[in-house]
Amino acid sequence: MTNTIKYDFPKVGCYIDESAGGADACNERTIKFAEDYGFDAGEWQDELDETSEDYGQELSEIADNAVEFLNGLETRSFMYWQFEDNSLYLMVSIENAQEDVGFISSKDQEYPADDYEGEWLHVSDHGNATLYVRENGKDREIWGVV
Repeated sequence: MTNTIKYDFPKVGCYIDESAGGADACNERTIKFAEDYGFDAGEWQDELDETSEDYGQELSEIADNAVEFLNGLETRSFMYWQFEDNSLYLMVSIENAQEDVGFISSKDQEYPADDYEGEWLHVSDHGNATLYVRENGKDREIWGVV
């Protein structure tokens, strides 16, 4: 597409990658990340004891609360935070996007009509998704999941 404007905004996708590390490191970084958005882990962290046998479980519960907090902040109904393989991802639900986005590409129609204006979601054969907004005949990439 020659009319696409790209910006260097962070991509939707993996925000915290500890796949080569451990769950505790991912949980600690997730809590810190959520605190940047207003999550208050203080009441839980005060009770954490790193020498306790239950430290990992307690930390995991705080991180789960942090993810729940982040999901409460997300403004788009089709985006959500999720843990996977000791990493934190911002994911896209294509099914939920259909309620918010005016056009979603498919095998039948990969791009919206030339006169289309508004948001549209391009989904590749591999499930990668890119959200665009079309104004005055030009597509501007908002984010992508690769």
